[in-house]
Amino acid sequence: MTIAQALFAATKQLSRAHIENPQLEAEILLAHLLGKERIWFYLHPEFLIEDHVNKQYVALVERRAMHEPTAYILEQREFWSLPFRVTRDTLIPRPETELIVEISLALVKQERWHRPFILDLGTGCGILAITLACEIPEAALVATDRSFLALIVAYQNAKRFGVKSRVNLVQADWIKPFKSCETSISPPEKGIASAKQGFHLVVSNPPYVANKDKRLLAKEIFKYEPEGSLFSGKDGLEDIEKLIKAVPQVLRKEAWFICEIGHDQGEQVIQMIRDTGMYKCIEIRKDLSGKDRVLMAKRT
Repeated sequence: MTIAQALFAATKQLSRAHIENPQLEAEILLAHLLGKERIWFYLHPEFLIEDHVNKQYVALVERRAMHEPTAYILEQREFWSLPFRVTRDTLIPRPETELIVEISLALVKQERWHRPFILDLGTGCGILAITLACEIPEAALVATDRSFLALIVAYQNAKRFGVKSRVNLVQADWIKPFKSCETSISPPEKGIASAKQGFHLVVSNPPYVANKDKRLLAKEIFKYEPEGSLFSGKDGLEDIEKLIKAVPQVLRKEAWFICEIGHDQGEQVIQMIRDTGMYKCIEIRKDLSGKDRVLMAKRT
């Protein structure tokens, strides 16, 4: 079978399955399998694909036709221009979450932290902790997740990008190991403040989808992505509320908390965080679509 024939058959199958951009999806899967750029297909449409390769391609296309996300099929998704490994044990990174990185980098510069100590809560495949480690060479980070399998993926990514010596991965339910900073966590490098002294910055992309909204999500999301990383009670705010109340216990004075939220949760989150009386400089940042996306607040 030629490249053109394989792509035509795959595009037709994905179109019947109501996959958006079926031709693009077909090309991405074949490019991954052959190790080629997509433009190569247009230059070599008559190139013959070996039978065993075509069988592998057909299998990949069948998985996509079942609405399995391409990121899980390829076990990779780009975030901050870095190719992160992902599996069905981790949430698929979204471009909106890059706003947390942008804000964090701006705060590190603004606050002039010499050796920032950063905590990433619910790290998943490690996108926030690892990206910040890559962008801030002098930083030390702790990244937690309830899922041991997710932490394995995060470790693989930290190793891939050369930052595993500065990202300490901990299996934990939010801040339990650090409550009141009573548990001393040895940082990956000597000379950097320990958790007992508190973190300069805490970041998180917690679950924030309401349980009742499950069926409103695309099949790719509710059928395949881990529920524990998506859903948070009847209004989607259970985990955000837990974090808002708990995070001041591990922040230094004048330190920052940055958290992703749902597009319609801004007003509720603002009221929730004001009610604690433990924060100032409270702000909701909007994403490129103009929707509420990130909460940022400073500990009093």
